[in-house]
Amino acid sequence: MTPESSLSSRDSGVVARLRRAFRGTAVWYSFVLPPMFLILTFIGYPTAITFQQSVFTEVPGGGQKFAGTWHFERLLTDTVFWGALGNTILLGVAFLIIIIPLATVFASMLNRIRKGSTPLKVIYFLPQLTSSVAIAILFHYVFQPDWGLLNGTLRNLGINPLPLWLADPRYSLTGSRAAATILAVWAGLGYFIIVVLAGLQSIPTDLYDAASIDGASPLQSWWHVTLPSLRPTFIFLIITGSIDQLARFSDLWTLGGPGGSPARSLQSIVMYIFQQGFVGSDFSLSAAAAVVFFVLVLGVTLIAFWGFLRREFTAIN
Repeated sequence: MTPESSLSSRDSGVVARLRRAFRGTAVWYSFVLPPMFLILTFIGYPTAITFQQSVFTEVPGGGQKFAGTWHFERLLTDTVFWGALGNTILLGVAFLIIIIPLATVFASMLNRIRKGSTPLKVIYFLPQLTSSVAIAILFHYVFQPDWGLLNGTLRNLGINPLPLWLADPRYSLTGSRAAATILAVWAGLGYFIIVVLAGLQSIPTDLYDAASIDGASPLQSWWHVTLPSLRPTFIFLIITGSIDQLARFSDLWTLGGPGGSPARSLQSIVMYIFQQGFVGSDFSLSAAAAVVFFVLVLGVTLIAFWGFLRREFTAIN
């Protein structure tokens, strides 16, 4: 065999391998490209337009004028924006503080039921399958101060004065924010229970056997074995719950309208974005608020990742 023929056969072998590799990757790209196209079209492009709109001002004639940081300066001096941001953070923190311990207790009790637990799981999870608007309409009836179901029950029990609930904008346990928090906990409790229950069932039984041999009581085993083992589950729920609460919109809109009545106590940052853009037609200010919201969600995600999950990845490696 001549050197030329050996070289040509080697080249043909390389080409054949490249063709096989291309065919293999082409199959995977055929699955990846359609959803990637949809993501870029319906998420990437609107996000880019939002960032562009936040630094431009519409001018007569359909053009745009560069505004720099003017819209962000307007936003940061707007007390309504800071009120909406404060409501969003307050409602989110209250939701997580209440729902995670409740879900842990209920999931621990369900985990001890050997037979007949499936109907209970279905009952707890049903609110998660219901429209948030329908749930908000139901709770709007329940928390009406004059003719609502809850105050009607309290009136029959002889309790006076009755809580104002959705008519009380103050920071109190019977105010509008408390009612909105109760709604969110009731609607999301089933999902949190199922996730915690999955975490409980993934804990090795050897840990409980070792604790029992050491003389630990059931309560001590739950405190020293169950709760530390649920740390990854709690981290997941904190991250996803925080992002979900930051984007809260439909139920609050149904309870308090675009202004988050009473006295903007139920206005979230997403409602503020909607109100400024589609009610007040100030799309540049709305885009600036959306950029701040994007940075806030990104910051929460990064802080949660580096603060909570870094230890998990370090332990794995």
